[in-house]
Amino acid sequence: MYRKLILSATAVIFSLLAFSQNFVSLYEGCNYSGRKYTLEPGSYRLYQMKIGNDKLSSIQIPPGMKVTIYTDDGFNGKSSTYSVDVACLDIEWRQMASSIVVEYLYGQPNSGQNDFVTFYNDCYSKGFSQTLRPGSYNGSQLGILKNNISSFTINGNLRIKVYINNEYLSGASATFETSQICLSRSYNDRIASLVIEYKPIPPGNKGNYATLYEECNYEGNALRLLPGYYDGNKLGLMKFNIESIELPQGLRVRVYIDNENLSGFSYTITSSSNCLSSSYRNRIGALMIEETGSYNQNTPGGNDERIVLYADKDFRGQSVSLLPGTYYSMAQAGFTDNTLSSLKIPVGYRVVLYEEENFKGRSYTLTTSRSGLNLSGWNDRASSIAIYKD
Repeated sequence: MYRKLILSATAVIFSLLAFSQNFVSLYEGCNYSGRKYTLEPGSYRLYQMKIGNDKLSSIQIPPGMKVTIYTDDGFNGKSSTYSVDVACLDIEWRQMASSIVVEYLYGQPNSGQNDFVTFYNDCYSKGFSQTLRPGSYNGSQLGILKNNISSFTINGNLRIKVYINNEYLSGASATFETSQICLSRSYNDRIASLVIEYKPIPPGNKGNYATLYEECNYEGNALRLLPGYYDGNKLGLMKFNIESIELPQGLRVRVYIDNENLSGFSYTITSSSNCLSSSYRNRIGALMIEETGSYNQNTPGGNDERIVLYADKDFRGQSVSLLPGTYYSMAQAGFTDNTLSSLKIPVGYRVVLYEEENFKGRSYTLTTSRSGLNLSGWNDRASSIAIYKD
């Protein structure tokens, strides 16, 4: 029992250490000298790496992370993966990196649970099978699958780089971006190690991700995020360090200015911006990414997951539907000041009404819909509003 407790405590401590730092440091010189650059988890082509082409000489990698470097742009050519600090790359790799992938050893935080690959030792998805998530797998980690893969199915935005008759992630390789019902003789039962990674999103097709950039014109370090909530801790190095944003059709971003806790003044961005205005540039401390679908936020009751404000009791009169966020005036929310009389609140949401603009004066918190506000004394009194999804 005592030994089990020790092992459990050790595992917890290791997990905390592994995620205490979410970036790697790249150096132009050996022994961590020369110009230094930092990269968070993500895929970085030549124009995104920040460190110059063929300049990388040493790497500092925190516990729980790994770096894969490629000799060619676009994650092509020879590759090598590291999960511990490298004071000086081997001569064959020194100053050879033209694209880089940074990732977590134990899975990508906040990634969908539907991103995985299932491998089979027979064609047509038959025989022994094993499911693997994004990561690097040498021969010993593949176990019975080593030199014993005949087909596989890919789930999610993933691709697989396989190494032929080499269990140390080097040598002859091939990349697959689609499922294979039966591998050709060149690969069947010859895959001895492999890497599963997230596919870079092609230009003009940004998928279901928002991409944040450290510099204007979509340059510098980049961070790709799925719909969800991201406070300052989750943004990491991008906190207060965002200058341009790429948004595909169907996504919008609510950004929180000078605040890393998803509260305070916020602004909604509905399309890509190659250079944010000075009001928002390098001031975004937290953000929320949401899917818009075909929903029109000015249509009352258009979506059960929105707060709907009404100017009259019993959910009548002028109305507006709002996303979670803070609205320093009712005008900012698209509503008339001092006219709120009823509102619809979905389960899991919290609304705070304020008597004055800029969240001043008395406040009143609601967690359920109200057909009227007379009994509470708040009919026609709200001048600013904050909406939270708890």
